[in-house]
Amino acid sequence: MLALLRLTRPLNLAIIAGTMAVMRYGVVGGLLGASGLPLALGGTWFTLLVLSTVLIAAGGNIINDYFDTRIDRINKPDELIVGRSVPRRKAMAAHLVLSGLGLLCGWAVVVHTGLWRLAVIPPFAIGALWTYSTTFKRQLIIGNGLVATLTALVPLTVGLYEIPLAQRMHAGELLAAFNDEGAVHFYFRVIWYWVFGFTGFAFVATLVRELQKDMADVPGDRALGCRTIPIVWGMGAARAIVIVHTLVLVAALLLLRRAFLDDRLSYWTIAALILTLLISAGLTWNARDRAAHVRAGIVMKVAMVLAVGYGLLVPLLLDLT
Repeated sequence: MLALLRLTRPLNLAIIAGTMAVMRYGVVGGLLGASGLPLALGGTWFTLLVLSTVLIAAGGNIINDYFDTRIDRINKPDELIVGRSVPRRKAMAAHLVLSGLGLLCGWAVVVHTGLWRLAVIPPFAIGALWTYSTTFKRQLIIGNGLVATLTALVPLTVGLYEIPLAQRMHAGELLAAFNDEGAVHFYFRVIWYWVFGFTGFAFVATLVRELQKDMADVPGDRALGCRTIPIVWGMGAARAIVIVHTLVLVAALLLLRRAFLDDRLSYWTIAALILTLLISAGLTWNARDRAAHVRAGIVMKVAMVLAVGYGLLVPLLLDLT
C-alpha cells in the first residue's frame, strides 16, 4: 500500500492542492475581500474540485510510471516501483479508479455550478495524461507543452469557477456601488489578470522543469527511442532553451514589479524568487550528470512553490495600499 501511495507522488499532489487553495483564498478571495465580497463557490464544493484535480493527477502519475518502466530501469533502477513493489495490474486498476473518481467529482461540481462548458476539463486532463504517457512523452516538444498546459490548468481552473460565479453573485451589488458597468467589468478583469499571471508563470516554469528532467533522463530515453530536445537538438541547445525561458520569467517578474508591485513585501519576495530561478539556471548550465540535472529541477520546483506562496500575500498587499 505504501508503494502504491509513493506512485501517486504525494508531495506533488500536496503542491497541487496548496496551489488551488492559495488561488482561492489568497488571490481571488483576497481581491474580492478587499471590497467586502465573499467567495461564491461553497467550501464543500471547492474541496470536491480540489479532490477531483488531485485524484486525476494521482492517476496520471501512476499511469506515467506504468508506461515508463523500461526507461526507469535505466535512469533510476533503485526507484522502480511498478512491476517490482506494485504489480502492473494493480497499478493499472489504481489509475482507472482514481481517474474515474476524479472525473465524477469534477462533473459533480459542474452540475452544482451550472458551468457546463467546464465539463470538458476532467476528461481532457485524463486523456491528456494517458496520451502523454503512451505517446507524446516520447515526441519532440509536444510532451513538454502538454505537461506545461496541464500544470497551468491548476491555478486557472480555480479562476474558471470562482470568477464567473462571483460575477453572477455580485455584479448587481457592484453595479449599484460603482454606478458604472464598465467599472464592474474592469473590477473582475483585474482579478483575471492576477489569475493569468500565476497561470503564465506555471506554464513557463513547467516547460523549464520538464526540459531539466529530459536532460537528466537522456540515457533511458535514448535507449527507448524517445525524441526529446536534448536527444534531437543536443544538450547545448537544451541548456540554452532553459536559460532563455528562465530569463523570460525573470524579465516578466521585473516588469511586474516595476509597473504594479511597488511595495517592500513584493520586492523581497520577487527578489527571492528571481534568485532561485537564476540558481536553477546556473545549475543547469553547469550540470554534466543526472544528479546535477535533478538538483536543478528541484530548485526550479522550489521557485514554483515560492511563486504560489506569493499568492498568500495578496490580502496583505491590499491592506498596504
